[in-house]
Amino acid sequence: SSGINAELPLRPGVKSNSASLGDAREAMQYAVIDPLIRYQTDYCPSAKGNGQLVVPKTQRLLPLYISSLLKSKAFRLQNVSVDERFMTMLQFKTLPVDDIMLMMYPRLFSLHNLAETWTDKNSVPPRLALTAEKLTRQGAFILQTHEHFIIWVGRHVSEIFVNSVYNVQAYSDLPDIAVGLQHHDNAISDIIHDLISLLSKVRDVPTTVVSVREDSRNGFMFLEHLVEDRSDGQISYFEFLQKIQQQIG
Repeated sequence: SSGINAELPLRPGVKSNSASLGDAREAMQYAVIDPLIRYQTDYCPSAKGNGQLVVPKTQRLLPLYISSLLKSKAFRLQNVSVDERFMTMLQFKTLPVDDIMLMMYPRLFSLHNLAETWTDKNSVPPRLALTAEKLTRQGAFILQTHEHFIIWVGRHVSEIFVNSVYNVQAYSDLPDIAVGLQHHDNAISDIIHDLISLLSKVRDVPTTVVSVREDSRNGFMFLEHLVEDRSDGQISYFEFLQKIQQQIG
């Protein structure tokens, strides 16, 4: 986050209210390109022209966050209303840094195998990259945004899981969307609520949990946060890195 905060104000396209959206997007891309060019010139001159994108350890997340920021409602090119754009920009200006980071790149965890992946209860389990490639129809996943938690339930998830977590017999018994998550007396429900409590304790805001089925028309609430994929005519994170590499040379 320090890289973003350090680089963006240097570009008039970001801090000028009269600048066009295109200028702002270009400025953010140069917030990635400029420091990488300087780093390559000063420390890795041999990397120039070999097709490799050399990123210093301290800035390894900067391209990811900028790519995600370009897909936010504040800076995306289409499928966003004026009110949505204004509200998102206002949130970027006023929310705490931790919330802004979750706006740009929410946390994603798998739930169906949480007992195996979460071995240290004093720290969060392994995060997943925000791409549909990490999803499976046999599983369930939870996304932590700056506003709430969203659980995506795959259509072939086990009956044991849906019974333990939602107290229904099968996936087909789940509603398209459900707000709230009741705690049931079993190990699967216990560990999911433990995770939500751990993720929530550092943020002094009410915890809202929304669950959506894979085949729900409300599935976009979850899928729109998979910012590493192509969406709304915008390139994937991998394609963004390729573009940056081409411009660096």
